[in-house]
Parts: sequence; C-alpha cells; structure tokens
Amino acid sequence: MCQASYSLKFDDPADTVYALAASPGGVCFAACGSGLYRSLDGGLSWELLRISQEQLTTAVAVSPDFASDRSVFAAVKGGILRSSDGGDTWFTAAFPAPPPVFSSLVASPEFERDGVLLAGTLEDGVFSSEDRGVHWQPWNFGLFDLHVLCLALSPNWGADETILAGADTGLYRSGNGGRAWRVADFPAELAPVLCLAVFGAGARGGMMLLAGTEDNGLLASQDEGRNWRRLAADSIDSAVNQLQVVEGAAGRGALFALVDGTVLRSLDGGRNWEIALRADGAASAMLVRDDVILMGVQGQGILRKPIDS
Repeated sequence: MCQASYSLKFDDPADTVYALAASPGGVCFAACGSGLYRSLDGGLSWELLRISQEQLTTAVAVSPDFASDRSVFAAVKGGILRSSDGGDTWFTAAFPAPPPVFSSLVASPEFERDGVLLAGTLEDGVFSSEDRGVHWQPWNFGLFDLHVLCLALSPNWGADETILAGADTGLYRSGNGGRAWRVADFPAELAPVLCLAVFGAGARGGMMLLAGTEDNGLLASQDEGRNWRRLAADSIDSAVNQLQVVEGAAGRGALFALVDGTVLRSLDGGRNWEIALRADGAASAMLVRDDVILMGVQGQGILRKPIDS
C-alpha cells in the first residue's frame, strides 16, 4: 500500500488550495490563499513564487504546449497574470473595478494555434482572451447567471468551439467559443453545478458529459446534455467538488472525483468507484498526473500519494 504524505505544509490554518495544474512534463502549480506555488519534481517539493503584490491566487492554467512555449497563467484579485518562462517572470492583465473574483481558468486545446483562454468569475460571468492572455473581454451574451463556478471545453474544440459553464442556477452552453450562450438542458432543481468534465465512454465511442453538483451527486449525459442520469448514488451522496479524466488507450481511461475529503476513482465510466486517497480534513482541489495524486487540504497543505495499481 502506497503511503500519502504532505509535500507542502501551510503555516496558516486558514490557507486554502484553490486549484492545481500541471504541464505534460510534470511541472506543477498550486493556486493558494498564500500565493502561487511551483513544483519542478512532480509535487515532491514546492516553492512560493512572488508573482504580484496580491498573493491570493484562485485559479491557474498551464499551456498544453508548455514544453515549447513555457506559458502559465494565474488569476489573482483584479487581474490575470501570464508568464512565458515557466513562472520565473510575470506580466499582469488588469481588469476594471470592481475587480472580478475568478473561479476557473482554462486554455484552449488548440492553444498553440489560437491562443484562446477563458476565465470564469463569481459575479461577472466569463471573460475571454484570444491573444494568450494579453487582453481580455467579457463574453456574456445569453449568459443569464453570471455566477460561474466552472468551465469545460470540448476536446473537439478546434472543430466545434463548444464550452460548458456550470453556474448557480444550472448549465450553459456555447457553440461559438463563448461569444453567445444558451441555457443547456440540465434540470434546474439539481443545480448548482460545481464541476464539469467530458469523458470518452460507451461501446460506440460516444462522449459522456459529467456534472458534479452540490446536493445531487454526480450526473451524466450521453446525448450532448439533453438527458441526464445520476451515477453511483450509493457511492457519491454529497458535493462533488472536482472531476478529472485521465485518458487511457482508445480514449478510455480513469475518472477521478473529489468528494468531501476523498478522491474516488472509477475505471468503468463512473458505474463503480473506489477510494484512491482520503484526507484527514476538508479537501479543496485535486490533480492526478502520471501515477500520483495531489490533494489540497484546507489549512494543512498538499497531500501527495502514488496511485495504487
């Protein structure tokens, strides 16, 4: 049995890990209340980066082409910072007052070609950048709920430009890169939607949409969001705070869910689950990379554990 241990310990019991991200090569970043941390060894050790006067960092995203462009982006109060040298130096894109509070930050799967970034906020909807984070503009036409909790981009982004946004009142969908939105077919009584993921599943290779909710567990749709069903109600009966798909051969891989202080793993498309990591406190973020799980634990730090085979 592989043992879990803290690779980063907080000094402040109120500190929080808001988000974790990693490059394909294993450089990891942690957005925390005390600032942005970087690990060059897959989460074994961490250094605090002095990115701005405002240390509170609520979201982080890494370029899919990090190995060549070294681009990383971090959301702080009132702005989004960008680095093109792996986090050594930073430049700020300021936002008008009152400053947005950022909930999520995602890079286009076609980032090398299109330079698109999207940011969700808790009161101001969605912002988009088409020049690698230099300039940003709000894209909220048709987005009636500006309290955006999460964003997910289609893996076929280059062809369909589809974005999903989870909000307090439900789910929104854009088919033109965020320039216009419409309410998706998601039961309003099951909102809010805390997290989203797209999973390759099914005998015909169809895509499964997954939505984690606050009070109604994990929901799945295999018809592009028109109909939803609950997954594993006996295993997942509380808030689902984060989802991550780790793709395997032929697009079929493992699905991970952060539920309370536990990371659950499913190897069969969400029908059955097992405990992959359990914390001794409230968990706020997770990241699965290679054969390692990283979990942010409220007031304690980052828990690291090799994945049992």
